[in-house]
Amino acid sequence: MKIVTLIALVSLALVCIVSLILSYRNTAEFSKRIYIVNKNAQFEAIAGTVNENRPVEIGYHVRRFHELFFNLLPDAEEIESNTKKSFFLADESAKKLYDDLKEQHFYSDLIQGNVVQKINIDSVAINSALYPYEAITYATIKQTRATTNATKKIITHCQLEDTPRSVRSPNGLFIRHFKIVDSKIWK
Repeated sequence: MKIVTLIALVSLALVCIVSLILSYRNTAEFSKRIYIVNKNAQFEAIAGTVNENRPVEIGYHVRRFHELFFNLLPDAEEIESNTKKSFFLADESAKKLYDDLKEQHFYSDLIQGNVVQKINIDSVAINSALYPYEAITYATIKQTRATTNATKKIITHCQLEDTPRSVRSPNGLFIRHFKIVDSKIWK
């Protein structure tokens, strides 16, 4: 009876020790996770480095810049507002392109012709292996007038540099040397 009791007590002690060790490991693993709850839905937040998600952020930054710069309505205030927002994402090369287009009366012709211009990004080729990063954007611009429509293929190139994140540049990127590589009418 003493031997059975001793074996039972040793077995229980081992079970308790193993349970404590496993629960400690599980608690330590669980404490590394952060959960975000939104409208009764639970999302796990995963910690990582900035470079893990950099290609996605570069793509978003380039797309956002193109949308602000090339989506145009026949409204001078709207054009001015969106292009100013795009200037926070890029250097003076974007401002120079804007000034050149303004000198060529592109914006005034767009307003007078009541033209709506929309850009559709086909793809963004990113080279994030080198720094500064490079991006080539392939897009289609559609200009809609009261009587006709025009479609244009456009290819742009730029370099991107890391900057501190801010409200105006949440991805922490800045476009340098923005240029239109090719722009032609396409049917």
